[in-house]
Amino acid sequence: MLRELWWNREATMKRREFAKKALTAAVLVPAALRGTLQEKEAPKTEPKLKLTPAQEEAVKKATENRDRQLGLMRRRVLPYDLEPAFVFAARPRERRTQGSKEVKK
Repeated sequence: MLRELWWNREATMKRREFAKKALTAAVLVPAALRGTLQEKEAPKTEPKLKLTPAQEEAVKKATENRDRQLGLMRRRVLPYDLEPAFVFAARPRERRTQGSKEVKK
């Protein structure tokens, strides 16, 4: 009996009532999920590497060198019609050993 009443109530739901429930669900469900996800996720801290002072100095020099090289490359102006510096070979040529007729793959 109770199931029949529930079924009939849902079947006779008006459009406006459905729109109100759908809007409420569309607003509340993502907000609730965001809240639960934020509670579960703790900020991840990167582990600090244990380096000797010499290693730290080497890392610092390498980083500075990389940044300097990237700065030089980014400052260079390249024309739009420049061709690539590499050639792509879809089918690489087979190599032969010197003095033989045999083909190495």
